[in-house]
Amino acid sequence: MPEQPEAFRQLLECRSLTDAAQRLVCYDAKAATLDAATQSREIVITDRAHMQEARRGLFGFAAPLGRMFGIGGDDDANEIKQIDTTVTEVRAIADGRWRITFAEGGTWEQTDTKNFPMSPKVGRKARISRGVLGSYFVSVDGMPGIKFRRVE
Repeated sequence: MPEQPEAFRQLLECRSLTDAAQRLVCYDAKAATLDAATQSREIVITDRAHMQEARRGLFGFAAPLGRMFGIGGDDDANEIKQIDTTVTEVRAIADGRWRITFAEGGTWEQTDTKNFPMSPKVGRKARISRGVLGSYFVSVDGMPGIKFRRVE
């Protein structure tokens, strides 16, 4: 877990004050500091649902973008291993490969030479699954998965 921001730690330190009036003054001052930091986007406060949404949006990027933004870390229980989604755009590219865009906005390009038994179509259900060593597989309408990489 990333280290807590200084403004937040200082707010929590107010709990140690035994005098109620001093504790209230401390809380008011530190809460104002924390609020200013969130307003200026120095500190971003979010909840688990928004973190999961961010993980889903970053799913498939080769760089560990989530870890750069404090998402993930050593917590494999929250790591997304697959996404069920819908095809929103399909385009054939060079060598009979596919470029597919999904409902979350991610665009993926086929990286191997396998083919779907039937061409993927807009509106079809799809599953994007994490493979080994950074690979990803896209399956449309339950067809066998084909290797893809996220490009957008």
